[in-house]
Amino acid sequence: MTKSLRFIPFLFAFCVLAGCGTDRPHVRNDEAQAAFSEVLDLYNDRLSLADEAAALARPYLPTGSSVLTDVASARSTVATLHATPEFVEAPALFARFDVAQRQLTDAISQLMVACESMHRLSVTPRFRQLQARLATSAGRIAAARDRYDSAALRYNASLHDFPFSLAQAIHADAEKPTFSVRDGSPVHRRPRTDFGALRGSLRV
Repeated sequence: MTKSLRFIPFLFAFCVLAGCGTDRPHVRNDEAQAAFSEVLDLYNDRLSLADEAAALARPYLPTGSSVLTDVASARSTVATLHATPEFVEAPALFARFDVAQRQLTDAISQLMVACESMHRLSVTPRFRQLQARLATSAGRIAAARDRYDSAALRYNASLHDFPFSLAQAIHADAEKPTFSVRDGSPVHRRPRTDFGALRGSLRV
């Protein structure tokens, strides 16, 4: 009985040490999930911009245009994922989400390039406004992705700090995935040639 009592302080200390290791990772986990929630909100807002871009371009493009089909397909893929903040706990789902969103970015980009080639559409105020909103959206998404990556890396690092590494070994918490490939912008600012000035410079 006496020998058993001697182990109680050590057992208590071990449990406290293991338990305290969950505090900081728990806080970091909340930070990572909150940061990813912001990414989700911004990407969800972009879906409405994708719909607006498709609706704006449809009257000007041939029936069955591939760029419209690509946007619809990529948008459908994103929607069927039903992404949630819990995706940060599932690397495979996180990767699928990232790929799907980048595919949608590429599809919107190709649609915008097609729109820019149609002068009647590209000079309209509505198209210019949509370009600006897409560019703003892309910037906010890029910043939110960076914030999530930073939060995920802080969480991952906290799992390996002593004494937190001891609790991690016991509870086997998984590291958070990060965005490994940058998502681009669907808006490309192409230099415009002033043909009036060019004609003037060619006069002899």
